[in-house]
Amino acid sequence: MVFVKRKLDEDPKSLSEKLRALRRNQAITLDLMEKKTHIQRNYLEALESGRFEDLPEPLYSRNFIRAYARVLGADEKYFLELYDEECGLCDLIKPMCSPRQRVKSKRFYIWSRFVRYGLIASLLLCVLTYIGYQVISIISPPEIVLLSPADDVLTHDAMISVQGFVEGEASVYINGTPIVVNDDFTFESIVDLNQGLNDIVIEAERRYSRRAIIERSVVFDPQSWISQVGYFAQ
Repeated sequence: MVFVKRKLDEDPKSLSEKLRALRRNQAITLDLMEKKTHIQRNYLEALESGRFEDLPEPLYSRNFIRAYARVLGADEKYFLELYDEECGLCDLIKPMCSPRQRVKSKRFYIWSRFVRYGLIASLLLCVLTYIGYQVISIISPPEIVLLSPADDVLTHDAMISVQGFVEGEASVYINGTPIVVNDDFTFESIVDLNQGLNDIVIEAERRYSRRAIIERSVVFDPQSWISQVGYFAQ
């Protein structure tokens, strides 16, 4: 038998380097991490490469890091603090500059009137914008990130786990049944399957908001396991 010696990461400093070194030191592949954390592989690769801009919003990125550390038996709080420190250094915003315009001398005669009307219009616009934003935020459906199951899944198990997290405080329903949402906005529930095609409907809503809806199709075929066993036995 031939053994291949692999050089592990030395002295990891950044969050991504520490996560990659922790995984590699435990000899866990990205495919296995994807299975254990229910996080898509492209998100895991972005996390280990420090490409935080390719991850979803910070709420979801923090849940990714929490699930990653939990699977590897690491301190979740420590890695979340590293994430906050690094993201705080990366969020740079360039100031917006507007060119000044040349004003003709005759405009100074009606300058005070323009200023008055301009201030009133700006105030009304700000009020209307704020009210519109509040109305939209209230009625907009919360976002659902579903980690499992994938769509069009074939399984030989009579039950399947539905996992994910929701944006902010919201009520979550699976096939019309309310389920418990954890303090970190994650949820998990086991759904019993009927033989054949099963439609799983995940819904989330806030008070006065519209409902966000995600649908998954799962096929339960108990004979699929027998077929697989027969195939490998040949």
